[in-house]
Amino acid sequence: MRRYAAPIRLFIFALSGLFFASPQIARTHQAEAFADSVSHYDLSIKILPEDHRIDVAGLWRLPARPKDTDRIEFYLSPKMRNLSLKVLEPKLSDASTSLKSEDAGGDTKWTLKTNQPIPAGQSVLLQLSYFSEPEPAPQFKISPEGSFAGGGGELWYPQTAFSNREVGTLRFLAPAGETVISNGVSQSTLEQQSKGEFEFRVNQPSKFGFASGKYTVLRRSGRVPFALYLLHSTQQAQAILDGCAKALDVLTNLFGTFPYQQFSLVEVDFQSKVAGTSEYGFILADKSQVDREFNLAYWAHELGHQWWGDLIKAAPKTTGQMMLTEGIAQFGGLLAVEYIEGQEAAERFRRSGLYSKDQSAAGYFRLASTGTEFALTSYIPKDQKEILLMHRLANSKGFILLDMLSRLIGREKFAAILRDFVRKKANQPTSWQELQKAIEEGAGQDISWFFKQWFERTGAPDYQLSWEQTGRKIQGVVTQPPPFYRATLEIELKGSGRSLLKAVEVGGGRASFNFTAPFKVESVILDPHYKVLRWTPEFRAPLSK
Repeated sequence: MRRYAAPIRLFIFALSGLFFASPQIARTHQAEAFADSVSHYDLSIKILPEDHRIDVAGLWRLPARPKDTDRIEFYLSPKMRNLSLKVLEPKLSDASTSLKSEDAGGDTKWTLKTNQPIPAGQSVLLQLSYFSEPEPAPQFKISPEGSFAGGGGELWYPQTAFSNREVGTLRFLAPAGETVISNGVSQSTLEQQSKGEFEFRVNQPSKFGFASGKYTVLRRSGRVPFALYLLHSTQQAQAILDGCAKALDVLTNLFGTFPYQQFSLVEVDFQSKVAGTSEYGFILADKSQVDREFNLAYWAHELGHQWWGDLIKAAPKTTGQMMLTEGIAQFGGLLAVEYIEGQEAAERFRRSGLYSKDQSAAGYFRLASTGTEFALTSYIPKDQKEILLMHRLANSKGFILLDMLSRLIGREKFAAILRDFVRKKANQPTSWQELQKAIEEGAGQDISWFFKQWFERTGAPDYQLSWEQTGRKIQGVVTQPPPFYRATLEIELKGSGRSLLKAVEVGGGRASFNFTAPFKVESVILDPHYKVLRWTPEFRAPLSK
């Protein structure tokens, strides 16, 4: 992981030496005036690839405030230049204003001050215009080879709080022959599109992003129809289409109705260590990811963010934000792998990762061994470094704990709880604590101990097994040092080409077992498929070198 020269734009995780950006937010910018409320935009964006810039003009309506105010604070990337702003509504007798800017950790914080207070209960309509400078950024580039702006990256349009989601109309004018992909539902005709005119109506609160280029489009029908937009031909095109269709089927069964009527996978050339961004209704994937062999875990994780991170919005300054977004998206990726590629692939995912070694138990124990760990759902990170660490923990430790929890409750019951939570909490700020309450109420058993043990403290158990056979009797004991962890552990008896799977309940420092085997047992294996997060010799071995 790394921090951009500008401030961290969003959470990122390692992916085979690259970085893939998720929709979760790392900025803490939040202007008091209109935070956590939905604004309405009507923007015209002219894409000028040869000039490496966009020209933006339009209207921005801010919701009413409960108190009179004489100032409006918002944020915009310093790459956006020559900002002009005018108050159209309410009509003020003294219409003169002043506009000041200051650095806000790499973004620009703007303050519009009016000489006459804006009354409480009155929405504000602003007219604005600006253009971008030609130099690209990791998630913003305008060029003849293809253009894009990630909604969770550069603040290419003004926002009162980076955690906000917005609605409105986006009108793009691109060179003839280019196709524009953005949020919302397309309103433009084929004739308009042939001229480079594209219009999108965004009715579901979103962070706006777009891509434009000379795309070849491949489409896939199904429960969720979607399209693959390619800048170049690739042998992986059909595999991506078929694989994502299967993943979407699994995820809709797990999380509920897909948030969008259609979906797009869009190739771009980031020309940086960003491998892709998960946007609202589409994914921007770097060309390197389009060419590599299809990786179900990678794509399913990003598809999962369309529910968890986009539709389900973590309330700011609450604990467990990364579990509510990254952790559950990763869990969705794990279940997609299990249902489509099988139990062995899912075990590899848990143990060592399928698209990144950091995204696994092995990755978690590398972190834990350095002492850089926080409790997943009882700690609020203090700075960007800690935020990124929580992101890594959710994607390595957190998703395995969710897998364990789903087995404890029952997979179908757990999925029903998640679907119901998504239905009730869509497009509104929520918290891990609310999800935990929903899980506890729907579980049908007391599972409060599970959250306290696994999510609200650091570390993991280190179980040890010893055994002996007398005739057909297999006697043994599972021990662990304090602090003790409660778990149900599978034990596999193997010998003479035969095997037998048993289970033992562990809660304290010592749990005995006594089994009968109808064959000569040659080995007894604890948790053979690694269903419980725990230390193993293979995880300790690299640390001793």
